[in-house]
Amino acid sequence: MNTVPHRKFTARIDRRRKKVIVYATIITALFTYFVPGSQIKSSRRTTSVVSDDDRPIMHTFYEKVNSGEDDLLEAWKEEWSIAGFKPVVLNLENAKKHPYFEEMEKVTKDLFEQIDAYNRMCYYRWLAMAASGGGWMSDYDTFPTNFPMDESKTLPNGGNFTSFQSHVPSLIVGSADEWLRVTKLLLAAIPKIPHKLKSDMHAFVVIMHEGTHNIDFRLNVEKGFIYKKAHTADSPREVDCDRMSFGKAIHFAHINCQWDYDAGKFPVNVTSLYEVNNHRGQAARNFMADWRKQCGGSNVGFPMRRLVQLFSGE
Repeated sequence: MNTVPHRKFTARIDRRRKKVIVYATIITALFTYFVPGSQIKSSRRTTSVVSDDDRPIMHTFYEKVNSGEDDLLEAWKEEWSIAGFKPVVLNLENAKKHPYFEEMEKVTKDLFEQIDAYNRMCYYRWLAMAASGGGWMSDYDTFPTNFPMDESKTLPNGGNFTSFQSHVPSLIVGSADEWLRVTKLLLAAIPKIPHKLKSDMHAFVVIMHEGTHNIDFRLNVEKGFIYKKAHTADSPREVDCDRMSFGKAIHFAHINCQWDYDAGKFPVNVTSLYEVNNHRGQAARNFMADWRKQCGGSNVGFPMRRLVQLFSGE
């Protein structure tokens, strides 16, 4: 049997290794050159959408100022967990990790007095999301209703920024790059805000009206406690199941809670607006429980049947 000397055999292996390295380098270069940048970025854009246990991630931002609303935050965690998400709470420390934080801090400190720490924190939440890798974020007073799991594990529009309650940033999503881009747009919009209060929502309105920033503004979030009529502590609460069959989420904003209290639809027995603001967590729990009991909860499993029922008057 013919044998190959050890030195010659080793030299052949080295040459083969060099060829493999050269070929790999060429293929990588060709891939980088010909594949669109948007496709390359897409792999980065999905890094924080799904958790290690394959649950979609929903972020919120909570930095306790003044009295805070710890119970509402707990209700937020409960509801997103029930819907199959992994709830993740960001705070000011997350925003501080971003290199852009110092520049943002200069603007927000001059803009808001110390007594208005709440509105300053509302700006920091955008940067906290950019620092955390982007993805989905909702207000901690926004709960899931009809949110398909397949849609929750991807970023719509290829990661381009999307808002699901028009100019109200109650449910928003985008890649990390998009979160930073929109954060900078918000700060640039502050001088254009016509209102005395320069909140992040008012800055977002300016951006929406300009209509030149490639942001998708949708209407896919319900608002308030959607009962059919007023009720008292002794009368039953009747959820409007038809209205609740649409929308990815429901937003229990301060203003909607106040309006529903005035309309007799706030699902906790309180006697003042001050008490309303302190009972939003329990009110949200009560409504979500009523919705599941009376309407069967999310309809994402049978959307076409619900459409047929609605148009047939059933």
